[in-house]
Amino acid sequence: MDAASMFHSSFHVCIIGGGVVGLTGSILLRQQGFKVTVLERDVGLHTTGAGIQLHPNAVRVLQQINVFEKLRLKSIFPQSIILKDYRTGQILHTQDLLEPAKKYGAPLLSLHRAHLRELLYNEALVHGVEIRHGIHINAADIDLENGEVKLSNPPETFKADLFIGADGAQSVVREALNGRKEHAIPHGKIVYRMLVEEATIAEMPRLRPTLQSPNIVVWLGPECEAVTYGLHGIFNIAITWPWSADPKDMFFGAQPVDLEDLRLKLSTWEPDVRDLVGLGTKCSRWMLFEPADDDENTPWLDEKGKFCIVGDAAHRGLPYLGQGAAAGIESITVMAHLLGRATDGQQVKKCLSIYQLLRKERTTHIIRATLKTGRLWQMPDGPLKEERDREFLNDIPTVGYPNPLADPFFQSWLWGFDAQKAADDAWAAFQHSSEETT
Repeated sequence: MDAASMFHSSFHVCIIGGGVVGLTGSILLRQQGFKVTVLERDVGLHTTGAGIQLHPNAVRVLQQINVFEKLRLKSIFPQSIILKDYRTGQILHTQDLLEPAKKYGAPLLSLHRAHLRELLYNEALVHGVEIRHGIHINAADIDLENGEVKLSNPPETFKADLFIGADGAQSVVREALNGRKEHAIPHGKIVYRMLVEEATIAEMPRLRPTLQSPNIVVWLGPECEAVTYGLHGIFNIAITWPWSADPKDMFFGAQPVDLEDLRLKLSTWEPDVRDLVGLGTKCSRWMLFEPADDDENTPWLDEKGKFCIVGDAAHRGLPYLGQGAAAGIESITVMAHLLGRATDGQQVKKCLSIYQLLRKERTTHIIRATLKTGRLWQMPDGPLKEERDREFLNDIPTVGYPNPLADPFFQSWLWGFDAQKAADDAWAAFQHSSEETT
């Protein structure tokens, strides 16, 4: 056993949060030989939300950890992204997804978030990850100085060599690192989410073409949009809609929705949208918050290299580019492969510093591109929207095209990202600079 393997086998990593990013990270870190424990708040494997898109940059990681073949059994592989006018249903742009799948060696897929989490959970157990449920942690329970977390019910002081906060947008680890609880800032939008059985859709002759070929369809409206795609027997509908930006009107978590009220809001939309929503039997809404766009003064790790954050805890985004989960999977992959190079505690600290530098830069660009996509796809009716539609209909995608995912340069940067290679290159650069200074 070499020095790195000996060090990893005795190094205990604790991941706080057992969501998609935390579970992916637990598998990656076990593959590097680390001892891994996941502390999860839920008492069981319970997942809220509905559909999730995984783009090639995320799917490539799932291929590398050997879960893709199991995942594909529960996944849909859209053939294209279709952008439509919200009133007329005119197709403004169709982006092929089959050729990029060949180019990047991984497809874009959609599936139910619960299926993804269940698969990762089971795979983590196979790899020897310890998962503890019903663990509630507050920021005050985190002891940065001594590298430990105080648990209750029953009382316990939990020690590990490294704690990774993968505990979401309301991260208590982030709060501990920053010494304060961050105030959520409303984005001025909410998202309605519902699921409809495909068998129900098939009963309506006019909607049957919706099921004939798997596509992601986006209706572009004024300050709003509707997105639909399949989820292996069910149909996912997500509608972004304006909402108060006043903090007094904030809410957290899911709220039930009056479906009749939602249908009235969509009264001027293309009949396909109205009919799909009309088939829904229940719907919930979530509030969207401004993304975390951190500068160098916002730490993602503590001074001793004992605590760090990843995923939404570090770089919370918005859904307009479909990169929320993908960016988190990228980040934990970069971190895991960097940590795999460490042979002592000092190198662990250096690995985390490199991780922070790499991921702050890239996720900042992703967050800004996401905001830009939201502005482009949700333009108010008027001359700017008319010009955007003219570009969709007449221009060949290139830099500045209104669908960033079809811009060949941005697409290559986004979907062609190889997290493992990025980590390896960064570590090689660090070693080279260290050699030059000795």
